[in-house]
Amino acid sequence: MLLAIDAGNTFVKLAYHDGQAWRHPQRVLRADFCRDPKRYLQYTAQQIWVANVAGSAVQAAIESVSSGQNVQWVKASSQACGVSNPYAQPEQLGADRWCMLLAARAMTSADCVVVALGTALTVDMLASDGRFLGGVIAPGLQLMRASLAQGTDGVAPAPGRVVRFPGNTADAVQTGLLYAVLGVIEKTLAEWEAQCRQPLSCILSGGGAHEIAPYLNRPFQVVDNLVLEGLRLLAQQEKMQ
Repeated sequence: MLLAIDAGNTFVKLAYHDGQAWRHPQRVLRADFCRDPKRYLQYTAQQIWVANVAGSAVQAAIESVSSGQNVQWVKASSQACGVSNPYAQPEQLGADRWCMLLAARAMTSADCVVVALGTALTVDMLASDGRFLGGVIAPGLQLMRASLAQGTDGVAPAPGRVVRFPGNTADAVQTGLLYAVLGVIEKTLAEWEAQCRQPLSCILSGGGAHEIAPYLNRPFQVVDNLVLEGLRLLAQQEKMQ
């Protein structure tokens, strides 16, 4: 049994893979996971693979309940699972972004973009030959909403709707945030499409993916466990070596 853990800035996502399918998926607030990791790691796993961008507290929590087990702390490398990483220091690429690229490569051999909508928004470009061409990072929806509320006196983070002509503050905020995220995605796609001269599709993941998907005017696929799937592929590759 493989345990894969995607430790993000807000949530820790984890699931077990029995060689056939994912089992016991969980999505837990980072603070809750760090407070009582044993509550969420209830099953025995022969391997534990972790993509951790949440810092030392999550690492300490996992280590506190994994004594004697085989834990792999994933870092990006120059090449894995058919994907090449051109960073001068490959490990500077976030482990979560790296795993998503590996999973995307297994899903398609076409040029694509991998969009993650979590605490941060990342849009990464993956060429048909497996080259990672770079990507952009921006605040995600919740981070932008919290920043706007903190930095202004009259804009509270009240629920709003996305409408064409907002007539109140809550709708104006919700529409503006969505337009900002869509702008980053569409601009990145436009830059690459101008270079490769063909339309590109998107692979969406992260907590905000379903919120953005209805407004994206191009082909896309939503994959909720993209980081976990990348971790599974890395574990599989190591087993075959």
